[in-house]
Amino acid sequence: MATTNDVESGTASPPPPPSFPNGVTAPPVPPDASELPPTYEEAVHSQPGDAPPSYASLFGEIQDARRESGGFVDFLKKLLVLLAGTIGCTILLGLLMAVPVAMIVLGAININDCPIQRMIPIYLLVFGCFGILKNIISLYERYKNHRENESENNAKQNPLEVMINCFLLAWFIAGNYWIYSVHRAVNTTDPTHDYYCDPTAYLFAFWVTTTAYIFVGLLIICVCCTAFCTSVTT
Repeated sequence: MATTNDVESGTASPPPPPSFPNGVTAPPVPPDASELPPTYEEAVHSQPGDAPPSYASLFGEIQDARRESGGFVDFLKKLLVLLAGTIGCTILLGLLMAVPVAMIVLGAININDCPIQRMIPIYLLVFGCFGILKNIISLYERYKNHRENESENNAKQNPLEVMINCFLLAWFIAGNYWIYSVHRAVNTTDPTHDYYCDPTAYLFAFWVTTTAYIFVGLLIICVCCTAFCTSVTT
């Protein structure tokens, strides 16, 4: 132990360094606020010159959207916005352009080959034309929002696209009646029969319509499962 004379003469040894639990030789440094991941609102409303978020996981963004949402409905809205803004959704939208093209081709070729329900080829033709128009408008709006760095939340929906969506919904409901009402009576083997319909055109219309219901059902299941998993982890 150092004496008074040692202290006065300056020969006393320096005091030992402070000790911390678990062998740590320095106090823990709290994380800098700049190193924390951005919130959902900060990620959505970032400016063109801002650095990208420090996390690239879509699941992380979903969790953050869950924390920022004011309720389950608000969370579902933000979740759909996040999923719609992914590159995969854009690629899928481009690939879906092939379905309206096939509808136009089959509807035009078989315009007079479905006497049991003459509206089925017309349904395919009209739906295909408006479907392509809708996809073109949607891709253009996404490109414009990306170029202007405008989020999907704040982007104004094109009035023409809204009208096309309403028309396609009404046309789809009418097509359900035309297709399913003759499902049991349709003849796809004898072109001279009064109940004949070209098998390619009819089966294509039937399965495109049925697949739409399957896709909507799977989408609802995926959204509900994602919401449940996110709520559990948070």
